[in-house]
Amino acid sequence: MDDDDDDDDDKHAKREREETRRGKRRGRALSSVLTVFLILLVWRLEHQERDAFFVQEEGEGEGSNVRDGGWKRYSTPAHEEKSREECTVDRFWIDALSLERFNREYRDQKPVVVKFIENEEDAAAEWKHFQKVLSSKENLQKSHGEKVIVLSSANTFSYDKKEVKLKHYIDSRGKYLKPIKSNQKADKIWYWFGDNDHEAFGDFFPAFKRASLIGKKYVPESASVAYSYGIGGPLSGVPYHIHGPGWSESIYGRKKWFLSPPIFEPVFNGNETAARAAMRFKANGNKAKFKKNIKMGKKNDNSVEVDKYGNEKKVLTCIVNENEGIYFPDKWWHSTLNLDESVFMSSFVNYAK
Repeated sequence: MDDDDDDDDDKHAKREREETRRGKRRGRALSSVLTVFLILLVWRLEHQERDAFFVQEEGEGEGSNVRDGGWKRYSTPAHEEKSREECTVDRFWIDALSLERFNREYRDQKPVVVKFIENEEDAAAEWKHFQKVLSSKENLQKSHGEKVIVLSSANTFSYDKKEVKLKHYIDSRGKYLKPIKSNQKADKIWYWFGDNDHEAFGDFFPAFKRASLIGKKYVPESASVAYSYGIGGPLSGVPYHIHGPGWSESIYGRKKWFLSPPIFEPVFNGNETAARAAMRFKANGNKAKFKKNIKMGKKNDNSVEVDKYGNEKKVLTCIVNENEGIYFPDKWWHSTLNLDESVFMSSFVNYAK
């Protein structure tokens, strides 16, 4: 009887030792899997980061990389659209979008992109003069280079200001138009948009008003308009913010826009660079998180939350090219990312109700 008990004890002890060994093997296997997972996760994040901030001057190593107007164009693979269908904002040739339809379907309801020049040779003389002459880097250096401009920090909440001469800001050898790096924070990036001294620039802003085909068609003479000229380097931009309605016309370069309806406020870090935010958005399958809002939307037939105009709870994106303008309705959340040395004019319009 005692021998049987001893055998049972030995078997029990052996089973315990085997269970312990199996547990250790499972633990080592799980630890290995977790280690590999963490290595792959770090590798993916590092590559996403590298790709998000990778830029290359077009024509680099092949001679001149300076475009018409003296402004550089860049390749930014992580942020470019593979096809025009990737733009989720409605887009029209200017002749195809009447003023009546704009007022009925877009002015209060949702953004729209308008292309106002089909072929360079067909551009109106006034636009050619404003773009090719007045907005060329050479002319800005020559005519306005000694003037002091006010730069803003490229973040949402604390717009610090800095004064520099225009010639230093747009100098290709300087620091302001260089591509943004991954270790930079938005409040340390200086960006010229707004704070324009219209009087010091003489006929510059009146010339734009005379030249803008968008302004002539979609902005009534009775409207009060504030014009804001800006220039930004590749991967610069501004995080999410809101203000009144208006247009932003691309004179040189491309700018990527991210927009969502007023009642759907995206979750964002106001001191995160536009490039890093765009990287996270893309990595998340072009989906955004939204803050909970007291004024919630209603569900449409597909059980998607929408605002009173039927705009879905999502972020719209689109690259606005040269000779195109984007309209942003009142208080729409939007963020921007410059893909080139981008030159643009924003017209903030006080539409009479």
